[in-house]
Amino acid sequence: MHVKKVYEDGAIFNPEILDITPADILKIFQGSINNMASISLATGYLTKPAAPHMITNAFKNLAAVTFDADYSFK
Repeated sequence: MHVKKVYEDGAIFNPEILDITPADILKIFQGSINNMASISLATGYLTKPAAPHMITNAFKNLAAVTFDADYSFK
């Protein structure tokens, strides 16, 4: 990804003036994805970033119920 211009409060800046690096942009996107996953987990609404966490939590709940059951195999 290459930043060509930056728009803020009605002004357009060149990226050289603002010292925006690809690492800075990646950090902001990762923070946004983390926030989206957190909101998704809190509300129970499935989104792609939250799916692995929801599957893991479901497995943990299933394992807890299974280990607590009084059932034995022959």
